[in-house]
Amino acid sequence: MSSSPASLPRGGRIVLTASAKAFADRAGILAALVGVALPLECMVGDWVTVSGSDFAVMRRRWVLVDEVVSLEITLDHPAGRGLR
Repeated sequence: MSSSPASLPRGGRIVLTASAKAFADRAGILAALVGVALPLECMVGDWVTVSGSDFAVMRRRWVLVDEVVSLEITLDHPAGRGLR
């Protein structure tokens, strides 16, 4: 695996907690939410607003599979439960 910046992803893949997924599904924004490409600068405690609904970034996890690096960004709802 190369450690050059070119091998890093440009954004994080969205993962939802059970409560965030249930809320997004009920609100009809699930597809829009999981389709968001958050930048690498997105940090734990940040809030993400989609269609007027707030979600909190609660975890960042780097995953290495077959020498491919990806970033998972876990969102939670309600956003008030996340760190500030």
